Amino acid sequence: MKKIILTIIYILLIALALMFFLGNRPDPSTDYDLLIQNGTVYDGTLADPYVADIGIKGDKIIAVGNLKGTAQKTINAQGLIVTPGFIDVHNHADFTFKYAGLMRFLAYFTPDWTGYYNYLTQGVTTVISGNCGLGYTNVKKWLAMVNRMKFGTNVYHLAPHGEIRLEIFGKDQPETLTPSQLEKLKKRFAHEMENGAIGFSSGLEYAPGDVTKTEELIEIAKVVKKYGGIHTSHTRDLTGPGVLTSVQEAIKISRAADIPVQISHIQINSPWDNTKASQIIELIEQARAEGLDITADQHPYNHGLARLTIHVPPKFCLSSTTIKEKYKTEPGRSELKKAVLKSLAVIPADKILISVYLAKPKYQGQTIAEIAQKENKNPADMFIELLSAKEAPAVLVEDQKEEVVRELMPHDYIFTVSDGWWTSQKSSEASHPRAYGAFPRKIKKYVLEEKLMSLKDALRSMTSLPAQKFNLKKRGQIKPGYYADIAVIDLNTIAEKATYKDSKQYSTGIVYLIVNGVLTIENRQITGQRGGKGLKYLKNN
Repeated sequence: MKKIILTIIYILLIALALMFFLGNRPDPSTDYDLLIQNGTVYDGTLADPYVADIGIKGDKIIAVGNLKGTAQKTINAQGLIVTPGFIDVHNHADFTFKYAGLMRFLAYFTPDWTGYYNYLTQGVTTVISGNCGLGYTNVKKWLAMVNRMKFGTNVYHLAPHGEIRLEIFGKDQPETLTPSQLEKLKKRFAHEMENGAIGFSSGLEYAPGDVTKTEELIEIAKVVKKYGGIHTSHTRDLTGPGVLTSVQEAIKISRAADIPVQISHIQINSPWDNTKASQIIELIEQARAEGLDITADQHPYNHGLARLTIHVPPKFCLSSTTIKEKYKTEPGRSELKKAVLKSLAVIPADKILISVYLAKPKYQGQTIAEIAQKENKNPADMFIELLSAKEAPAVLVEDQKEEVVRELMPHDYIFTVSDGWWTSQKSSEASHPRAYGAFPRKIKKYVLEEKLMSLKDALRSMTSLPAQKFNLKKRGQIKPGYYADIAVIDLNTIAEKATYKDSKQYSTGIVYLIVNGVLTIENRQITGQRGGKGLKYLKNN
C-alpha cells in the first residue's frame, strides 16, 4: 500500500512539473513572447528618442517599429520611456559571497539578495564584478555560482590583481617580482582570461597593490590584451596631492601595453590641495587625442565608502581588510597611532560613519566619535581597535567636493556606476545609498532637476558606452538581434529613496524591467523571475 501511495505521489509531481513547464514556455504560435507598445524609445545611442513598439522572442529583441502581430504578453508603455537596461561596470557583486561569512550562506535563502533587487529596482540588468583588485580569484567558479543561484542580473567578472597576488605570494608580499615570480603571475592571469574573465582590475591604494610596481601591471596588461581584455584601475592615490600622478600611471599602462584602460570611480578625495577636476579632464583628453582608449566611471555622490584601512598609509596594512600584526601591539602600535592622529586631523572621527562591521554590528550606523564616547575611549584608540579586527569595518566619509562630481559628470568618456554590492533589506549591515540609488539619482537630480546634461547623454553613459568599452556583444542598445535587457521608466517617479542614515530603500520609477527576455519587474513590482546569467567573456564572441 505504501509503495502504491508513493507511486501516485511521484506521478502527480511529474504531472505538476509538466504542467508548469508547458504553461511557462514560450508559445511558438505567437509572433512575440513580449510586446512593448507605444513607449518613447531612447535606444542607448545619440539618436533622438522616438515612439515605437519592441518585439521580444526568447532572450532577444527581434523587431522595433510599428509592430503588428500576437504576443503572449503585451506591455503598454505609453507615457513612459524605454531604454536598454543599465550596465554597472564598477560593481562588487562578489563581495557578499567572498567576505561575508555566515551571510554568504544565508544569501542562498534570501531572494532579494540573490535576486539583486537593489539593482533591479534601479534599472540595472548587467554588472561587472571583481573591481579594485578585490573579489573572487577563480573566475570559472564564481560565474558557475552565479548561474547556480540564478542571480537577478547578468554578471561579468574581472580577474582581481590584488587578491591573486596575495593568493600566490602570501603574507610577505614582494615589492619587485623576480622573473620567475612574474612569469607565474602572468600565467595565472592567462588562465583566468581563458576561463572567461573580461579583463583584470587593480587596487593600488590597497595592499598588496600599494607595493606593486607599474612595470608589473604593464606585463600583466600585455597578457590580458592578447585575450581582448581590459584593465580597470583603482588608482594609487585619490587625494588632491596624488590623483594626477595616479591618473598618469593608468595612462602609462595603457600606452605601454596597448590596452583599453578604465579609471575607476574617478574623483578627488580630501585633502584636496589645489587640484582641480579640469586637470584630470585635461590628462584624459590628451591621452584620448593620442589614440589611447582611456575612459573612466563615476558614482553620483560626494561620500565615499571604503574599508577603514584606506585611511592609514599602506605600510600598516596586510591587505585591504586588516592591518599587520606588529602594529596591533607596542612598539608598532605607537607608530600606527601617530598615523591615525594625522588621518583624524584631515577627516575627524565624527565624520567617519561605520557602514558594515561584521565583528560588532551594533556599531553600524554610528560614527567613530559616537562609538568612542559610548566605550569611554578616545577616538584614536577606538580607530585602532576597529582597524585591528580580522576584517576592519567599511566606513562612509564625506571626502569629495560636489563641484568636482558635477564637473566630471557630463563628459562622454565618464560612465555611470554604483561601486556597490549585493545587499538585503533583511540583513543587519548598513550600506551606501549608491548601492540602492546611483542610477535613479543621476537621472532625477542631475538630469531632470539640475539639467547638468541631457537625458539622452545620461542614458548613453549607462548603456551603449560601457557596452562598447567592455565589448559586451549585443548589449547596451535597443536594436533587433540584441539581447532583451530593457528598462521601462516613469520619469515622473524615478528617484532614489536611500539616504546615508537609511541606506536600504529601493528606488522608484522602474515600471518594467526585462533581463534576457525575462520580466523581472512588472507594474513596479518584482516578479521573482530571474533572467540573469554569469557570462564568460571570450574575445571572438
